[in-house]
Amino acid sequence: MIGTGWVAVTQRVIGFRQERGDYLDGRWARLLAGHRILPVPGDVAAARFQLEGVPLAAIVLTGGNDLSGLPGADDVADDRDRIEQHLLELATECRIPVGGICRGAQLIARSLGAQLGDDAPGHAGTRHTLTATGSVPAAWHWPGQFDVASHHRYTLPALDRLPADLVALATAADGTVEAFAHRTLPWLGLMWHPEREDRASGRGPASRALLHLLNPTP
Repeated sequence: MIGTGWVAVTQRVIGFRQERGDYLDGRWARLLAGHRILPVPGDVAAARFQLEGVPLAAIVLTGGNDLSGLPGADDVADDRDRIEQHLLELATECRIPVGGICRGAQLIARSLGAQLGDDAPGHAGTRHTLTATGSVPAAWHWPGQFDVASHHRYTLPALDRLPADLVALATAADGTVEAFAHRTLPWLGLMWHPEREDRASGRGPASRALLHLLNPTP
């Protein structure tokens, strides 16, 4: 386990009738077992109050909701955008490890200048094959190619248009980047969900990568 601090985990903002709430898939508790999990609320004032003075060992930006400002985005959560941007600023200042999942990976990439694409038919509700690059750490034990369940409408750019601060770790058949790492900061972006991977035959590529970020080995 890294350090003795908390793992801040952001949540999907949901609404029902006149109610608004925050939702975190229960599978995150199993995946992050052994770490002290701090669910971050989707209200800016509440989140800042909760995070004030708390020692953070890592940050996980989970999936769900569209980033504000994307063409056709209809499930936006402006406060969540602000909270997660604030967390990235903390992570930059204090070199806190960050795992960005789906929307979280999009947020990281966009914050560094990436232009996101819109390809719902090719990436939303599908299963497709990824190809790992030579930059994948050996400790992750990723195969050269593997299949993932894809649930995202917006895509990261292709290799030649990825921000210079990021290095691609896996690409889809259409050339878009599905996993990346920051070149100088302990940040990881994954466009599929580690908490949803089948564990019948052991942990999947995404969960192994995220847990290695949280539990680095020599």
